[in-house]
Amino acid sequence: MMKRIIGFIFMLSALFSLNANAQCKLNNTYFQAGEDLSYDLYFKYGIIYTKAGTSSLRTVSEKYNGTDAYKMTLLAQSSGTVRKLFSLNDTLSCYTTKDLVPLAYIKDAFEGKDYTQEEVRYTYTGSGVSINAKRHKNGTFRFNETITSNSCIYDMMSVVFYARTLNYASMKKGDTSKVNFISGKKKVSMVIEYEGIEAVEANDNKKYNCIKLVLSIMDDAFSDKKEAMKVYITNDNNRMPVRLDSKLNIGSTRAILKSYKGNKHPVSAVK
Repeated sequence: MMKRIIGFIFMLSALFSLNANAQCKLNNTYFQAGEDLSYDLYFKYGIIYTKAGTSSLRTVSEKYNGTDAYKMTLLAQSSGTVRKLFSLNDTLSCYTTKDLVPLAYIKDAFEGKDYTQEEVRYTYTGSGVSINAKRHKNGTFRFNETITSNSCIYDMMSVVFYARTLNYASMKKGDTSKVNFISGKKKVSMVIEYEGIEAVEANDNKKYNCIKLVLSIMDDAFSDKKEAMKVYITNDNNRMPVRLDSKLNIGSTRAILKSYKGNKHPVSAVK
């Protein structure tokens, strides 16, 4: 009798854990392992963007703790004259399940004189998700915090891929979608605002009709909104990022598509 009770409790626990994980699952029809995007990187200090280096965004299949997963990696590196003024060498990676449930986020970033190492690990339980966030900056320990949530929560990398799956056909300009977001050691809200369709010229001598998105972080009281990123994704079956504008502690960066391969669908260009 006792064995049956223990077995029943174990089954319930597994079921609740599955449900907590399942609520974050997405139907991804837009990208696949092997997608490899290359960008020219620009740096803005003041009002002018200057050619600054290169960037890439790659998706591959890997195992994460024995689970079939995607690994998405964003590389950004400054070069030339700009590198002498502001050194940038960032590697941002995230792991998700094949249905885009976040598993981990890792940041290794040299920006100017600062070196930041950040690590976020997700553990799904019957009551939701537990997130361990760690940071070291310039060799000094900053924090090691555990955050819990009863709903899905995203990081700076996984939220971009999440945004590629939303149904924009049913949206009008100014419509928003809100998600929970991990910012440092805090859970905040991120608002993804749909800003309509805009033709964007890439560095492959083509223009693409793009869905324009503004990603902003909100404080707990929703009284303060801080723009984190602008993302322009193709208005086709790939939702491929053509341009990404990101904020830095000093200035900002702009990555403009230069080449692509490994797309799941044919890419639609204006010309």
